[in-house]
Amino acid sequence: MTTIHIFESIITGLIAGFICGLTGMGGGTIYVPVFYFMLGSIKKAIGTSLLVIFVSSLSAFISHMKARQVNFKIALFLIVSGVIGAQCGSFFIARIPDIMVKIFFVCLTIFLSFRMGKERINDTQICSTEFKIETVKFCLIGFVGGLVSGMGGVGGAIVLVPLLHLCVGLPIKICIGTGLSVVTFNSLSGFAGYLYHGLVEIQTGLVTGFVAIFSAMVGAKVSLRSDNRKLKKIFSLILFIAGLAILIKR
Repeated sequence: MTTIHIFESIITGLIAGFICGLTGMGGGTIYVPVFYFMLGSIKKAIGTSLLVIFVSSLSAFISHMKARQVNFKIALFLIVSGVIGAQCGSFFIARIPDIMVKIFFVCLTIFLSFRMGKERINDTQICSTEFKIETVKFCLIGFVGGLVSGMGGVGGAIVLVPLLHLCVGLPIKICIGTGLSVVTFNSLSGFAGYLYHGLVEIQTGLVTGFVAIFSAMVGAKVSLRSDNRKLKKIFSLILFIAGLAILIKR
């Protein structure tokens, strides 16, 4: 790695790691474009992104778990279906035209952004991490999150968190904590698939991931101390920016 690449990796890890801990998003919307610029291969960018997402999301997940903001029953359904979705995503990405994937992500992220911004669910009505388990609904949400992870090199929380909040009504902090557990497994599953095909730049991923571990912890602490309404607005804004970034990226 050159000195410039090391510097870029450190800055990327700091920013994306903090976002991961704050919102539960793995940071793939930042990692993939940066790694694509550094490595010159979109597939290597996705594979390396999944490695960093795994490391940073694991760090943030531990922080949220200690604060009891994770529902493990729901996470189990999301993880199992998410791993399947991630493998399907990595399989289909080589067979679907790039323009179709791009259009899908742009429409999905911007739609969820506006829904999150307008949502008026009162989080104070639900204070426990125990909820009614709706197997089919959770499996579908998990599969979609995994599919997005495998196809786009992201952790899946970009759709998991808003879907859990909008479709199930989970408080935003529990959505983030539970989503992080799924992101960890989704990214590990997707990373393994890309590593098998030699599409991971290990050195770049490890440098970025090492920095992201600590910034993710900081982001998680800020998230746990933040107001639920502010977190929803932040997540909505990040979704919108992610959609625009995907739209303008050539």
